[in-house]
Order: sequence, then structure tokens, then C-alpha cells
Amino acid sequence: MKCRLLLTLLLLSGPARAADDAKAHCPQVALILDARLDAKKIEQGWGSGAARDEANAVLALRDCSGNIVDRVALSAPLARLDAEPVRGAPVPTYLVTVDATAEAGSYNGPLTQPFEVRGSKLQPVSARDTTGKAAPIRLALTGKAAWKRAPIGDKDDLLSVSCQPMNNDFVTTYRRYHPTAEGWRLSEREEKGLWESDGEFPPIRSFP
Repeated sequence: MKCRLLLTLLLLSGPARAADDAKAHCPQVALILDARLDAKKIEQGWGSGAARDEANAVLALRDCSGNIVDRVALSAPLARLDAEPVRGAPVPTYLVTVDATAEAGSYNGPLTQPFEVRGSKLQPVSARDTTGKAAPIRLALTGKAAWKRAPIGDKDDLLSVSCQPMNNDFVTTYRRYHPTAEGWRLSEREEKGLWESDGEFPPIRSFP
């Protein structure tokens, strides 16, 4: 088995703060990366689409003693963990991004998913639409998709825009994921027309 490098969430905040926070906050979310990867290699390879031979990253949960109590296998070697929890989520929730970029094509790129900590388990977050149907939240950054975290009062909404071909035209879909005490809610709408991520991100009013 290949050796791996453990990067805890708290280390992203700096050594001094991490030392203090580690005593007060547990369990801790962590990324386990192949030992051959360091910050420079991740930065150089991110978004390139080049084939990689490192082991895929793993998202892990560590208890107050540092033991791994749960883990989720990710889909690529290059991954990033956002140190800031999503505000307003019903339980501690963090954004995890894997680099799913391919060498060609405008419909691939880094993919972000929120994961929540429930007791001693890591779970991907799902949202319910207006019909009550639940589906995992997946936030893509491609040539025809983008997303952003939008502070709304004391909560963070996740706004996603994507464009797909349809009937010899294009349709752009606007999605808003909103955290509540009961869980995440999805509102979405569609309109005809082409949107590409090299332009400006749509204004907040575009999202239902």
C-alpha cells in the first residue's frame, strides 16, 4: 500500500490557530493524500487534465484521540478541503473539491460536494426540490458551469449555474441550495440561451 500524507482541516488555518483549535474542536475532517503530493504539485496539476498515477484522495473523520472513525473514498488524486464550514447548515458541513478535469471538453472540471458530520459519520449532502425529491448536491466548475457560496444573512446559500444543449439550442439552469434546520432545499429555474463560465457569474437575482 502506498504511503499517504494526512492533511487535517485545522492545518489550513495556520499552525498557531490549528494547535489551539485542535484541543477544542473534534471530531476533525481531514484529507488523506498520496505522499508524493505536496501543495506545489497540487497547484501545478490542478485543472490540467493530465493523467496521474497517485492514489485517489480520501476524506476522513478523526476523533479527539486522532483515530480515523470514518472515511469516504474520493474519485481523483487531487482534492481540496475548504476550511470554512458552511454557515446555517443543520450539522457541521464542509466543501470538498476533487479535480475531475479531462484533457479536452467543456463539460468537465473540478467538482465540489458538501459533506456533513453526523455523529461519527461523514455523509454527502442532499437537497430536496419543491416536489420533495432528494438528490446529492454537486457543484461543477467547467466551461459551461460554475458555482459560488453566497452569504445570505447568517446562512450560506450555494448558487450553481450550468448550460446544456437542447433541441438545437442551449438551456441554462440556475439552482439555489439553501440550508435550513430541517435540511437543504433546492430551488431552480431554466431559460433558453447560452452561458459560459469565461463570462461574469450571473447576479444573485437570477437564482430563484
